Amino acid sequence: MDSPVGQTIAETIRHRGPISFAEYMEMALYGPGGFYERPPVGPGGDFVTSPHIHPVFAELLAEGLRQTWELLGRPDPFRVMEVGAGDGTLAAQLLANLAELPVDYLAVERSPGARAALARVAGVRSAAEPSGAPDLILANELLDNLPFRRVRMTGKGPREVRVGLEGEHLVEVLAPPDEGARAAASGLEEEDEAVIPEGALAFVDTLGEALRRGYALLIDYGGERGSGGDPHGYREHRVVHDLLEAPGTTDITAGVDLANVAARAADRGLQAFPSVTQRRALSALGFEAWSHGELRRQHRFLQARDGASAVRTWSARSRATLLVDHAALGRSRWLLLSSTGLPMPPWLVEASEARGTHEDPRPESGETPGERLP
Repeated sequence: MDSPVGQTIAETIRHRGPISFAEYMEMALYGPGGFYERPPVGPGGDFVTSPHIHPVFAELLAEGLRQTWELLGRPDPFRVMEVGAGDGTLAAQLLANLAELPVDYLAVERSPGARAALARVAGVRSAAEPSGAPDLILANELLDNLPFRRVRMTGKGPREVRVGLEGEHLVEVLAPPDEGARAAASGLEEEDEAVIPEGALAFVDTLGEALRRGYALLIDYGGERGSGGDPHGYREHRVVHDLLEAPGTTDITAGVDLANVAARAADRGLQAFPSVTQRRALSALGFEAWSHGELRRQHRFLQARDGASAVRTWSARSRATLLVDHAALGRSRWLLLSSTGLPMPPWLVEASEARGTHEDPRPESGETPGERLP
């Protein structure tokens, strides 16, 4: 417990006894000295997200945002709020692709280090908390690391996994479950775990209050039919399994139960449209046309005997395929919510109609593990 955040966690446990895993996450990720005190994304960080893979992600996503702007009656300003904006990579790319729209872009980040990075992005306002009445709320890979509780099925029945202290080491402590933990453990086999996404559901509550007339697009790893993924972490682009080792140095994440999120949204008066994989969403927004255009450009470079440019084009196009690859980022899911009475955007209509076709080789099992791309 050499780090300040580790000492804070240990002192809290000494004073109050074992704490929930959600409270541990809150301190380890978002407390003073926590993992998100500095922006951890990008090639020089601990993991990468879609906008760091290739700028075509933001180019196509911008088309989706443009469609919502049209459906909302072309508001001026078009108030976009990105929650969990990280280092501002996505914000900068979206603004470049939406230059013709009257975008008022608010980037929300709890991390002081991230807000300092966002302050350097032209056209972006930053804040520590959501505010105002946005037309569109965007959250890319946010829900999967909002604090969650853990429940494990044992030979003696369900038990909540809490965090205790043994000497100077953090350890798991199995405690009797409350009603919510018992419900989450329903159907589990022995040694299986489930998560209770307290942070994600609280975020949906915030959306219910903020969306007076507008959309919210949530992009994350998880399952569609009542399943998410096992808790794990990332550090320096490697998977970490011991989540109690060196708190504050490791991302902590688990796949999101999007069925649970959609149900909570409905309870808060929002519409929840069917979720689709990122592969389908980006395909509906024009990924194949973009890819074919890049291939033609590559061939033109070859015909002009500009081998270096041809190789660079090939390399970038190859990297972009990770965005739609089911072994990589293509398996993440896009869940669109809205205030009542708003229609489904054209891109989502097309992506939804593609469900179950040859375009997606994997079934809608909902068993996709929650996992970032290291």
